[in-house]
Amino acid sequence: MTDAITIKNISKIYRVPSIIPWRRPRVVEALQDVSFSCPKNQISCLLGPNGAGKTTIIKILAGLVLPDAGDAIILGIHFSKVTNRFRTKIGLATSNERSFYWRLTGYQNLDFYAALYGFSRREKRDRVFELLSEVDLVEQADKPFRQYSAGMKQKLILARALLGNPEILLLDEPTVHLDPLAQRVIHKLIRERFVEKRKTTVLFCTHDLTEAQELADNLIFLNDGKIYAEGSLSSLRSDLHSRPRLILEFARLPQTGWEKGLPVILRGQEKERLEVEVLEPSDIPSIIEAAVSANGRLISCHSYKESLSELFTRFTGKQTS
Repeated sequence: MTDAITIKNISKIYRVPSIIPWRRPRVVEALQDVSFSCPKNQISCLLGPNGAGKTTIIKILAGLVLPDAGDAIILGIHFSKVTNRFRTKIGLATSNERSFYWRLTGYQNLDFYAALYGFSRREKRDRVFELLSEVDLVEQADKPFRQYSAGMKQKLILARALLGNPEILLLDEPTVHLDPLAQRVIHKLIRERFVEKRKTTVLFCTHDLTEAQELADNLIFLNDGKIYAEGSLSSLRSDLHSRPRLILEFARLPQTGWEKGLPVILRGQEKERLEVEVLEPSDIPSIIEAAVSANGRLISCHSYKESLSELFTRFTGKQTS
């Protein structure tokens, strides 16, 4: 599978002026030798806490910020050779709606931005209605932007990002201000209409673990300006030799030391509830049998895999939300 985006050894330093005139500017290493790739026609996620460098990467790929070192290859074109015309292949959507005109309608706002792309009057009308239909805003097209809900505003932001019919869509925390229901609506739009229907490659950044796990095909762990890991959730678990875990609930706990000699690690206990890590999935029946044989009265048992939060912490040594 070819990659739509390949980033190679990119670094970025910001110099923040001091309010005290004689002090030197504070140096912030936003990105340190960052390398990763985004497979074509998939959803990749930059996952990390606030200040990790996610937005800086998005801005570099959108052409808003220049890196101090390194290179990026976008749709086979080196970053240094990207022209303004080529940039129409890249759409950018953020969580900031302040660039819209609040007194204008949704249609009028999109019509204004479509004019910046050089569409003719007829092309503008057709393109705007096509995108309003795609994001389910046709019925709200004549409503002033200031009356839009947070979810409707985000839909219009996505529609604007699609005006140039981009092959790559960059999303900077696209659902940060939305309630869970509105988040699911946006996720469905991205997955079903942008990726599956349009065959668009999506790179989005978030600090929301649930969003990353639900939406991303490919995860990129970023913290303190460094990449710690990348890959699918299953491959990341495999890289860390992540093992299945069991939650055992008892009416009466088994005798102390019941797990000794078994291929299991006791990870926690809360009243009559035990959490254990299993070395091999095939050993689960014998582990349950041993707990019952040690005078334990088992009520329920269920297994689960290491969470995305735990994986992120194990790779980076730090936590995200």
